[in-house]
Amino acid sequence: MRILYIEDNIPNRSLIERITSSGNHHLQTYATAEDALHHFMEDDPHLILVDVELAGQMTGLDFVQTVRAEGLTLPIIAITSVTNEQMCMEAGCNAAFLKPIPVQQVWQMIEDYAQILD
Repeated sequence: MRILYIEDNIPNRSLIERITSSGNHHLQTYATAEDALHHFMEDDPHLILVDVELAGQMTGLDFVQTVRAEGLTLPIIAITSVTNEQMCMEAGCNAAFLKPIPVQQVWQMIEDYAQILD
């Protein structure tokens, strides 16, 4: 499965890289929402993980609202330390996890989405 992760924190990106590699998934990461949008079509992800507080002018929720407004229906999961779950859902996320990243829950969620694709 191709996973897009938008996160400006290197340790968090490394953790998600380890989680996704254990399931043999392809992970593409970007530090800003703007970079992710620029490369979105070529990345063609099956699942998006997005931090809410990002470097750059767009927040993670801005990114979610932008791609949802363009008709994107694939799963988007927020991973945040600052925003409540309700705000993430209102922006168009399918789920939200609070940092520190709950490794087992994120791994299980990724595997559940991967099974849907099979």
